[in-house]
Amino acid sequence: MKKLATGCSLAALGILALSTAASAQFLFVGGGASFPMSDYGDLADTGFLVVGGGGIPLGEGGLNALVEGFYGQNSHTGVDGDKTNPYGFMGGLEFDFNPGGEGVNPYVFGQAGILWHKYSSDTFGDASDSGFAYGAGAGLGFPLGGVNGWAEGRLMNASIEDSNTMFAAINVGISIDLGD
Repeated sequence: MKKLATGCSLAALGILALSTAASAQFLFVGGGASFPMSDYGDLADTGFLVVGGGGIPLGEGGLNALVEGFYGQNSHTGVDGDKTNPYGFMGGLEFDFNPGGEGVNPYVFGQAGILWHKYSSDTFGDASDSGFAYGAGAGLGFPLGGVNGWAEGRLMNASIEDSNTMFAAINVGISIDLGD
């Protein structure tokens, strides 16, 4: 599974690297709140998630290839000094419903990659492991001065050591177009 996740991420990076300057490449960065769910929700509190990456259009129909990195942190319920940091890399596809149009642009995306689950504790010692991760979400892009703003909701999950590191997140951010 780890090899598949790494392969997906490298494929997305390759697509970005091979794109020409004439493509409308874009970079994005954002952050917001993360809400642990499933097994992860049993021990972790609401935290934060930051994301950053890039993408390129695959033709004129609104389909984009994406690659992103993410980093989050969630404190543990009732245990001072204990926290988990989920972080990793994802590759995926995004579909824009109003590509190149004026105004609001709704979009959906799906991704796969690798997630590291790093546990830090003042009492019990530290631990870290990784696993295949996948996620999906939907959002709205909108003009914001000389850049584009966005707001989205996402769900991410990874099975690590017979448990799930699953969380939902609500993020806001900006994207910058690099070419036309």
